[in-house]
Amino acid sequence: MDYKKSAGKTLREISASLDSLVLHDTGPGLLGGYTGAALFYAYYYQLTEKRKHLKRVHQLLENALQDMGTNALPFSYCSGIAGIVWGVQHLMKAGFAGEDGLEDIFEDVDEVLGTEMTAALQQGGHDFLHQGLGIALYFLEREQHPVAGQWLEAVVNSLQKTAITTAAGITWQDHLTATPDLPGTTMSFNLGMAHGLPAILSILGMIHQKGIATRKTADMLRKGISWLQACRNPSDEGGVALYPVLVNIEHQPLTGRQSRMGWCYGDLGIATLLLNAGSWLGDDSYRENALQIFEHTLKHRNISNSHVHDACLCHGSAGIAHIYRRAWLQTKEPLLLEGATYWLQHTLQQNTHQGGPAGFRFYGKEEYENSYGILEGVAGIGLSLIAAVNPEINPAWDRCMLLC
Repeated sequence: MDYKKSAGKTLREISASLDSLVLHDTGPGLLGGYTGAALFYAYYYQLTEKRKHLKRVHQLLENALQDMGTNALPFSYCSGIAGIVWGVQHLMKAGFAGEDGLEDIFEDVDEVLGTEMTAALQQGGHDFLHQGLGIALYFLEREQHPVAGQWLEAVVNSLQKTAITTAAGITWQDHLTATPDLPGTTMSFNLGMAHGLPAILSILGMIHQKGIATRKTADMLRKGISWLQACRNPSDEGGVALYPVLVNIEHQPLTGRQSRMGWCYGDLGIATLLLNAGSWLGDDSYRENALQIFEHTLKHRNISNSHVHDACLCHGSAGIAHIYRRAWLQTKEPLLLEGATYWLQHTLQQNTHQGGPAGFRFYGKEEYENSYGILEGVAGIGLSLIAAVNPEINPAWDRCMLLC
């Protein structure tokens, strides 16, 4: 298959489907709404140099800012204000949007988001997508403003206070996604990037990279990774997954030892964290551990055993392809590029759903449904395809999913 030709055709179809996005009942959120579509159009403009795509960026950002001013939106990252202003900041820094008249808007939301973030973290609201942690990503994108550093230092202090210390290291309890089948006294700990420990450690690593509270962040990052690594499944059991989804304080799995392949849960998110930690801390042992995990997934996971039912970024084939591609960009390991190509080709075979945008549909709650956003829909699939078509374009958009 000439995947670049096929990907180019698919991108045109995705763009056309997103042109009618405003006709659908879709909110302004970053990962699930039309701010995410603005991100797609920006990078598609970079690929095609067609100004109509840049005009669409500006139109969608204007709509998002109007929605922020007139509607009661949540503060959280995935579908709320924090994600929207992250998207605006990112597009401004990348040169896709101007700063004229926008600084007052950011100054208005800084105090509100910072206060909400700190309160949530202090109460154990560590979920990246839906609670306090994701708001920190907005301040990381707003690094040039002095107030950002103050709020990021508050993140470090809040996480330090809520950390649970054990002999294996430190961790944070999951208060959002725990299974209801567990006894009421059972503490659960989430090992997924979307809701759990890898996201917390990724935020700490990104703060460390900015030169903020470097001693604290380095210490917490190392201790957190130590606890995470102690959750690895025993090697003599022969399972395809190296890490489970949920564990208790003794690192015992609460929902079985297996996990899916994807960004949200499973081995790929943990490998991504470790690869990035090697850069943040200058520690090659983390990089080597990451490559071992990636190699295991490439040898033992495939379409038949990875629980992949669609092409989305969250837990579908486009997300898997992009994680391998991002890791290849950082390491230039040929095996990672082979993995990216394998899952990309599978992605290009998923657009077979009649009535779905560009032929794609998201598999959720036991049925397929149309989805247009970054996390579950065609905007995210499109961003993954753009990165594959032209490796010269830096896919910096994937910071929105803690991939770099």
